[in-house]
Amino acid sequence: MQPLVNQLTTQSDREAVQLLQLLAQSDIDYPQQAQVLTGVAEPILNVQQQAGLARATLAALAEQDPQQAETMQVLLNSAAPQRFDGGTAVFTLAAVVWLLRTHIRIKRNENGQWTVLIENKPPKNSSFDQLIEKIKEIFEQTS
Repeated sequence: MQPLVNQLTTQSDREAVQLLQLLAQSDIDYPQQAQVLTGVAEPILNVQQQAGLARATLAALAEQDPQQAETMQVLLNSAAPQRFDGGTAVFTLAAVVWLLRTHIRIKRNENGQWTVLIENKPPKNSSFDQLIEKIKEIFEQTS
């Protein structure tokens, strides 16, 4: 799976985020989940944060799920690049949670600081550990 992970690192920030969004959008159940999150106030992520989160998620999925890896490879190799304009970082965070099938409970306490609780943690491997750290960093930076 290393060639795919290497290929993911050569994508531009925008391409990495678009690939993540396309992968989530290709799941038949995702649009309903995304609809639920419309209007949810999440931390605003800059393009680099979104791209870092997208790359970490894609690498973890490529390592863990051969079917998702195959779908990513098809999307990366397609002659006409697919486009999806999610428009917000909320979509990126929602796509991450949906694709990982992991429950991430995010709360803001009375002092305005974010608390992140990750439930049903995926199996231990370095890609998932790096992804979990990225998610925690994002919320620590926005507190």
